[in-house]
Amino acid sequence: MQIHVARNSVQLGVFSSEEIVAGLQSARFLASDLAWREGMPAWTPLGDWVEFRDVGVPPPSPGVSPAPVPAASLIPWEQGKSLGAFFATIRQAVASPSLLSTGRYAFGDWLVFCYVGVLISLPFQTVNILVYGDKNAQLAELLRGLNIPEVSKAAERMGHANPAPIWVTLFGTVMGLAFVPLMYAFFALLHWVGQRIFRFRISVERTVAATLLASTVLAVLMAPLQLLGFSFALQMALSVLVLIPGCVIYYRAFGAVTGVNPWVQFGIDNFVWFVLCCCCCFLPMMAFAGVFARAFAR
Repeated sequence: MQIHVARNSVQLGVFSSEEIVAGLQSARFLASDLAWREGMPAWTPLGDWVEFRDVGVPPPSPGVSPAPVPAASLIPWEQGKSLGAFFATIRQAVASPSLLSTGRYAFGDWLVFCYVGVLISLPFQTVNILVYGDKNAQLAELLRGLNIPEVSKAAERMGHANPAPIWVTLFGTVMGLAFVPLMYAFFALLHWVGQRIFRFRISVERTVAATLLASTVLAVLMAPLQLLGFSFALQMALSVLVLIPGCVIYYRAFGAVTGVNPWVQFGIDNFVWFVLCCCCCFLPMMAFAGVFARAFAR
């Protein structure tokens, strides 16, 4: 696996283990040089790498603190807040997610990043509302086509309901999008709880920032799909087509930021959601069954 090496805030390049061993022997690399590879949560001096101890490289002195993360490796959004930096970060998250590991990930930076993504998604949402009109009427027509009596009755009521004025729908969409970053932050807390359960010590701020970053990347990439209108069959087909690529993009970016293997994080999230479903569905049902049984026993 390739290893990134940096010294005095400047990246030296990406090397194989054999190249680093040869470089340490020839003094090309130093024990204090910072190194990182995919899966690691932070940059670490080469002297702390167990695999390089056989080369005779001593660990850094305990009194010497590691050098800061190289400034050249910071992701574009942390180098400057601009639309160019925003889209460069999106491109980096998709094409070179391993470079995301070197960011500082202050919560405020990535909350702003997420709101920029919301503003970019807003025009697509607006066009969808103005061009394709009332979604309830279209959904009602789809349900009527199923020829199920109970469903058809609900579809009739839905179809005869007065559509909301366009300005109300637009206002609701804007207000809904305004709360999207906070919703992502809430889901990030679930990520973090799962990480703690499985003994991954990632700071909550970094996990929240990772969630905001990965969710924004996915939202911006998927925003143009709003221009395809509202066809339930089409939306289902697209969901199937983009589900796996979307998960890959999301978890690769998230894993690069947190240092947790994407497959491991995917498993952690499934465990957390399984537990939540049990708590939110199974336990209330059991409680209701208990109350009903006691009432029946009387």
